Amino acid sequence: MHSVCYVWGTGSLSEKFVDRDWPFEINAFVDPNKTGSFLALPVISPEQLAGKRFDLLVISSSFVSEIAARLGSLNIDLNKVFVFKSSVLELIPLSEFVEIQGGKQYHLPWRSQLNRVHNSLSSDIVFPDVYQELAKSVGYAHIASVEGDLAEFGTCSGFTASLIAYSIQYYSDNLGKHETIHGQEPRKLHLFDSFEGFPESTQEADINSPHVQSGAWGEGTARGLNEQELVSLCSQFLSKERIKTYPGWYKDTLQIIEADTRFAFVHIDCDLYESTIDVLKHLFSERLISEGAILLFDNWFCNRASDSYGEQRAWSEICSMFEIQHTNLGMYACVGNRIVVHDYNKRITK
Repeated sequence: MHSVCYVWGTGSLSEKFVDRDWPFEINAFVDPNKTGSFLALPVISPEQLAGKRFDLLVISSSFVSEIAARLGSLNIDLNKVFVFKSSVLELIPLSEFVEIQGGKQYHLPWRSQLNRVHNSLSSDIVFPDVYQELAKSVGYAHIASVEGDLAEFGTCSGFTASLIAYSIQYYSDNLGKHETIHGQEPRKLHLFDSFEGFPESTQEADINSPHVQSGAWGEGTARGLNEQELVSLCSQFLSKERIKTYPGWYKDTLQIIEADTRFAFVHIDCDLYESTIDVLKHLFSERLISEGAILLFDNWFCNRASDSYGEQRAWSEICSMFEIQHTNLGMYACVGNRIVVHDYNKRITK
């Protein structure tokens, strides 16, 4: 059964509309000032249209605003109304138009992308894009055959840790042969957190930062799941044998990483400068970062995006210390940043 379609307009634009190939048949044209027929099809009045059942109504006229207002007065279902736009010769839902001053119908192209746009909006500080970028980056480490395990510094709610666990298992299942060819052992997930929230800020770069000054990053904040809860969550997606937790402050727990460990992926959600510099200095000085490793800094652009504070400050200093050659892949989500490491000196140079 074919769709029932009416076209409002009997001008040259409607002639162009009819010339195109559509997956529906036109039943009649609508025009308040004309009767008879147009292009061998009947012409009906708006009032006659109001009593008809149809699947779609096409506005094929430059008077979109006036026609939309008339349709509204006739209680026509506007969800069935499309506009044949002369500039692109395509059908555009009337729902993508908004009414501005004077009752003018104004087309907003981004409204057709609302689902995608909403995926980039958040009522929480964790943006949905974060999950996409983390999963893609886990995929990068596997597909690019970067040597080593995966680590997260700062687990809090366990949202990102559990996604990383899920992604590791996904790629193990789907790229196991690829991993074997490259001599990669099953990858493990290393999770670091104090499980007590943020430490007290003692470094000037933290004390003077806007987020610490405001109390947003105060001592004890960002406390989430405890160690047992975190393991219980992540082990639903990755076996416990492949999950290792390091409870305590980074400066202490970093010392117990086994010497032959290498990291292909590191999610740094340390926030504070002192915590971040502690992590980075150990990872690079102990040769734990593999060639091609991807580092994701969750709060790189916090503190008004200033490079005087937090993760940005720490990375700048580490680059100088170890002469790190890297590619900055840029922003992800709202305040994150991704970096791929190519090479570095294994000894502190400054």
